[in-house]
Amino acid sequence: KVCFLFRKQIFNLANRGADQMNRLVGYHILPTTVGSFEDDIEDGLTSSQFDLEANIDQNDNRAGLKDKEEILKIMKKQKVSFDEARLIRQQRLLKKNVSGIWFERSISS
Repeated sequence: KVCFLFRKQIFNLANRGADQMNRLVGYHILPTTVGSFEDDIEDGLTSSQFDLEANIDQNDNRAGLKDKEEILKIMKKQKVSFDEARLIRQQRLLKKNVSGIWFERSISS
């Protein structure tokens, strides 16, 4: 009966535990929960330049940061801060997109 009354809290706790275990072992492909800004802050994905506390203070109900797994991988592999990892990710995306534009132009010319 107690489990039934607290089933939602138990479920959320189990999912959080699974997410933390996945992060510890480096498995980031299939998150067990959608995520939140609170989870992102716990993972170190905030800074004075990119402050997530404001999102929480404004009761932002979005699921947290998009593509955070990629940023976490960059932080871990290159041993850089959150801001540096975001910059590296953006530079990669720009490089990829610019390459695609040049490729499309060369084909259509």
